[in-house]
Amino acid sequence: MSASWTAYVVGPFYTLLPKRWREREHAGAGKYLARAAMASGLAEAFIALVVLWFWFIYYVGTLGDHYPAFSLTSGQFAFRSLELSGETAFLTFMVNPATWVVCYFGLEGIVRTFGALTTGEVVGTLPLYIADSAWRFTQRKRAAAELPLVADEITPGGKICDIQIASCRRREGWKYPFTLRYAGVYFQVIAEKCITVGPRPYVYSLRRLPAGEIASGLHNYDPSDVLRPVHKIQPI
Repeated sequence: MSASWTAYVVGPFYTLLPKRWREREHAGAGKYLARAAMASGLAEAFIALVVLWFWFIYYVGTLGDHYPAFSLTSGQFAFRSLELSGETAFLTFMVNPATWVVCYFGLEGIVRTFGALTTGEVVGTLPLYIADSAWRFTQRKRAAAELPLVADEITPGGKICDIQIASCRRREGWKYPFTLRYAGVYFQVIAEKCITVGPRPYVYSLRRLPAGEIASGLHNYDPSDVLRPVHKIQPI
């Protein structure tokens, strides 16, 4: 994302996306994303405030059919009845689920604004995070059921790790400090992720086993061992 006017027109909508979605596109300079996130948070909080005001007016207007005014002769009691009616209207408004939803988005906008203003952190909106998590969950289930068996793929890891192993199946137990031996070197699993695309969606990051650290796990790893069926021994 460049520093042009598009960064401030498209940017506020762009920063609503989950981080994983934003990484697929141009991440852009952090300062411009932070400014766009701050503008997005302010707009979200302002829109929530406006919606809350109109919702309150509409809601109180509909209460006349449910809470008719008291017809009392004494002026003091009439004033008290109006006060009680106002308190009842406010309480029922506050416990209404729609009020909570609108208030949440207002609070979310404030948090997103302060996060971008103080730390430069870009935080998306919760509904899109929920949608992303649900989509990844369904894709993970489909991948586990439909992908054919293929040998693992091993690639250099770069700065974060030494190697990465991409597999067509989730490897049970491959969590830190699980250690395996490959090409005469011991590697330790430090991270796992599911990319939900390609024939090998399960990607494991490994580093060389640090000196003095205890190795625990599989020795003599073979990239094609995923092709071999596992026969569980039944108890006698």
